[in-house]
Amino acid sequence: MGRPHDGAAAEGKATASPARERPLRADAQRNYDSLLGAACECFAERGLRASVDEIARRAGVGHGTVFRRFPTKDALLVAVLGQELEQLLVLASAALAEPDAGAAFSGFFRAVAAAYGRNRALLEGVERCRELPQAEPLRQASDRIVRRAQEAGMLRRDLTTSDVFELVPAASRFPDVVLDGLRPPAPA
Repeated sequence: MGRPHDGAAAEGKATASPARERPLRADAQRNYDSLLGAACECFAERGLRASVDEIARRAGVGHGTVFRRFPTKDALLVAVLGQELEQLLVLASAALAEPDAGAAFSGFFRAVAAAYGRNRALLEGVERCRELPQAEPLRQASDRIVRRAQEAGMLRRDLTTSDVFELVPAASRFPDVVLDGLRPPAPA
């Protein structure tokens, strides 16, 4: 089995996933999958306050198993956030394939807001998300989605992508209100 962490983790930096030199045994893969699933649930429910003990308990593994796979709680969080960003990247790709730029933007914005609404770790761990390899492709896709909606006249032109997505936490509770506010003003 591979070492539980690489040089970045040894220096105190979180890694998106543990380094593996060869495939895991079937039972180890089940434990790993169970651990990530439990971590997703715990971080979604409790945010950054989720404890490693609770994650291990839900996964049905020992505390030591968690740390053999992930050298720190932060490394586990980063792996979970990486999975979440992967899912958002898939949604962004689907939005870019949607011919109706307004519907694409609205659907993607709602999906991002729903993800943030159901997963406290996304909101609380947003700074960590920026370090993940999925962050830049997701940002670029989001820029294209916003630009397409602006060019189609479905989204205010005086907003940047950052402006739009800073409203996501509010949109997780009030998506229609936020989307109404993002539309260009009606002609006078």
